[in-house]
Amino acid sequence: MMALPFGLRARSGRRSVRAVYLFHRSGDPLAMVASNYVPPFQAEQLEPVLGAVRDFVETSVPKTRGYRQTSMRFGEEGLVAVRGRYVSACAVYRGHREGPLRRDLVRVVRDFEDGNSGSLETWEGATTLADSASNAISGLMERPAGTAA
Repeated sequence: MMALPFGLRARSGRRSVRAVYLFHRSGDPLAMVASNYVPPFQAEQLEPVLGAVRDFVETSVPKTRGYRQTSMRFGEEGLVAVRGRYVSACAVYRGHREGPLRRDLVRVVRDFEDGNSGSLETWEGATTLADSASNAISGLMERPAGTAA
């Protein structure tokens, strides 16, 4: 009989990212990516998720240092959001492990803001970064949770 290593988890516990959103601090959406591999939301499921995202983006105040974070559950779906100085990233996922996704979102927000802070000062400047914003968050759809880009 073969012994399994400690800490090995069943694949069913992995998260499946359904969508990732990047919002400018003005509250306007800058980029969004969605997965083709998970079933679509039912209309009654989507409304509370979008309400939670809107409330977080509009009402949370970024810390002077660090990143404001929140998470919520909607049955089998979860939402993790991170707010930086200029942008907020929100991911909707299916599963129960949010820690690695939260770390990935913090890294994406930090790296995106560090590389583009001058353009992110205004909404007009931020719109010139729509392609790079989409590229920055699309990596969250493609790799396993908690892995570096």
